[in-house]
Amino acid sequence: MRRGICLAIIFLFSVLMGGCGEKNNSQEEVLVPVEVSRAQVVDMSHILDTSGEIIAGAEATVAPRVSARIVAVHVRMGDRVRQGQVLFELDSTEARNTLSIAQAGVSVARAGLNKAKQAVADAQLNYDRSKALYEGNAISQAQLDQADSALKNAVLGVELAEGQLVQAEANVQNAQENLSNFVVTAPLSGQVAAVNVENGEMAGPQTNAVTIVNLDPVKVRVNLSENVVGAIKPGVEIPVDIKALNKTVTGTVAAIAPQSDPATRAFPVEILLGNQQGEIKAGMVASLRLETGVSQGAVAVPADAVLERDGQYSVFLLVDGVAKETPVKIGIASGQLTEIKEGVQEGQEVIVSGNRLVTDSQKVEVVNDRGGAVN
Repeated sequence: MRRGICLAIIFLFSVLMGGCGEKNNSQEEVLVPVEVSRAQVVDMSHILDTSGEIIAGAEATVAPRVSARIVAVHVRMGDRVRQGQVLFELDSTEARNTLSIAQAGVSVARAGLNKAKQAVADAQLNYDRSKALYEGNAISQAQLDQADSALKNAVLGVELAEGQLVQAEANVQNAQENLSNFVVTAPLSGQVAAVNVENGEMAGPQTNAVTIVNLDPVKVRVNLSENVVGAIKPGVEIPVDIKALNKTVTGTVAAIAPQSDPATRAFPVEILLGNQQGEIKAGMVASLRLETGVSQGAVAVPADAVLERDGQYSVFLLVDGVAKETPVKIGIASGQLTEIKEGVQEGQEVIVSGNRLVTDSQKVEVVNDRGGAVN
């Protein structure tokens, strides 16, 4: 742009000087100073400039499993927490009482089992004695049968007592698990993003009490159209520009949705970014340049050579010292180059600077030859 302004100044100065000269000099045609470059055949990358939102690598919203009053909150927003660390506690008075009752039930059931086992031992001893007396014809068959029945009933009593003990122990386990629900811990390591409860408040399964995010790594989520998503593969490294931090980091494509979002008809893509220092925050905007293909053997000219008027594109070719305006059909833009699909051939000279000061078939003066197009 600065070079174009300088050329315009030179041109105006030449016009003024021509008007102040002698008569024969004023009749001489003034040549517009221009810079030129030659069209070259190059391989051009298809670059898609897009943006996406940075989100946490992992996020969990924590809610208690039971409803109760909060008695202690142990974290604040911004705190770093480890997986399993206590976040807050609920009033567990009823749960502790339930556990005590269940533990007492185990003691009762265990005593019942011991009593049943003793009853089996006594019944076995009585049966053995009755059998000896029966064999000595001291008692009747009915008396022996009575002793046998008592032994069998005692054995059934042990089985019943064992079942009651198992049930009582299960009640204790359930009570212990229920009691553990009154102490809420972090499901993952990370930072506390929000704390929405205070001491004394009621909380339950519908309460989004604490939000924890893991910001190492973070993700960039972008939506890509069906025309370009096929060119992006998992594992590909992509430069990501974060303007809020004035830095560019390298991300890696982690996931590509197998189907489009019905609302946008675009395919969500996630890109992982390392964030060991924690300076990248969720919600920041990231700009990406995605390479979606390559046009091989494309005729390219510097982008400054292409003019646009009412949606039509043209360039000024330098032909025997004369600027010739030529309509062109452009393709992709990559770096400082523009692909020319129709209108310019390899090796032709195009005016790069000064082209906005000339008209078709006007003679020009080349003050700088940039050579071939450079990407």
